[in-house]
Amino acid sequence: MAGSVLSGLVLMASYFFRFLFPSDRGKTTRKLYAGDVGQIPAGKSFSFTDLKGQRLNIVNTGDEFIALSTQCTHLGCQVFWKEREKLFFCPCHDGFFDARGNVVKGPPPAPLTTYKVEVVGQSIYIYVDEVYV
Repeated sequence: MAGSVLSGLVLMASYFFRFLFPSDRGKTTRKLYAGDVGQIPAGKSFSFTDLKGQRLNIVNTGDEFIALSTQCTHLGCQVFWKEREKLFFCPCHDGFFDARGNVVKGPPPAPLTTYKVEVVGQSIYIYVDEVYV
């Protein structure tokens, strides 16, 4: 009987530690076509929606393409690209992010979420989390 109780405690402890320290092993990404290089001139931004319905922005810095979430890390408001300033702006509390998603000004506690970008020929692809239904 002591062996059964001990086995049960070990099993419960393993579930507890998995809860505290989750693994990303099961997480997969999908490569999504986001547009053509010619659609986004240098200094401009292009928006699209991923498989989860989340809006993303792709910015052409002139040197590279960067994909970012449009959700502000402060309160979740939608940010938008201000072309003249070359910054993302959150209208809720005047938060600003640079083209790489780093906080420049305001209350946001963290940078915008970034996504891996791959350019193949003239096509731009973004890697997003897989959606299972």
